[in-house]
Amino acid sequence: MTDRQKEVEVYDTTSNLGGSLTVSIIEEIDEMTVKVRVWYGRATINGWETWREWDGSMFTTTRDRLTKKRIMPLYSKRP
Repeated sequence: MTDRQKEVEVYDTTSNLGGSLTVSIIEEIDEMTVKVRVWYGRATINGWETWREWDGSMFTTTRDRLTKKRIMPLYSKRP
């Protein structure tokens, strides 16, 4: 994430723990395989507030496991 980045394109993917994770693609390995970054935290008026347990973790997955493509704001308009 750059200092000026205001939003990021994200997807949901299974956590394999009974829920899902919000991730963004950081590297395209081949046609079907991508490296993703986990977004775990919240948008604040000062920017992204990281929750250390998962935020920033990276792993490799396949595109077919990515669902619910959307744009996620990294800044909130309310305090």
